[in-house]
Amino acid sequence: MYDFLSNGAEYISPGMQRLGSTTLGDVGNYFAGNTRNPIQVSAAKDAKWMLNKLPGVSPKLAAQGGRLAGRAIPLLSALANVSDVADIVAGDESLANKAMDVTAMGVGGTAGFFLGGPLGASMGASLGKGLSDGTQWLFGDKKTPEQRKMELALAQLQGGGMY
Repeated sequence: MYDFLSNGAEYISPGMQRLGSTTLGDVGNYFAGNTRNPIQVSAAKDAKWMLNKLPGVSPKLAAQGGRLAGRAIPLLSALANVSDVADIVAGDESLANKAMDVTAMGVGGTAGFFLGGPLGASMGASLGKGLSDGTQWLFGDKKTPEQRKMELALAQLQGGGMY
């Protein structure tokens, strides 16, 4: 009757057990494509279905394209993570924006791990960073750091404050 008042332990426990038994080799196998994650299987199936709808594409070619799409998912996700981290480290945003991005990546990565293992964590981290950037743009002044620098330079030129 009072299931909605649960502390959530029954949902977190399987993920924690999986986390405790995950080795660095398991993570490497996910990203090398040696182990098929449900996310990869779904992407491969969807790509195969889409390729089958194109005129002139044979079923064999569609199957190969689906396998390629399933294997490309971990690589694309890892590249997105590298790009996100590079943006945080080298970007000209404020320290508060960077902290928000790091927090969002951590929360997204944790949620993604519980839903899809290491590949889910990778995808969740990128999704978290994207949501953080979108939130900052939506509630911020909607200007890039370059636009702010140009406005400051223009104001200094007009005011004679350029030294």
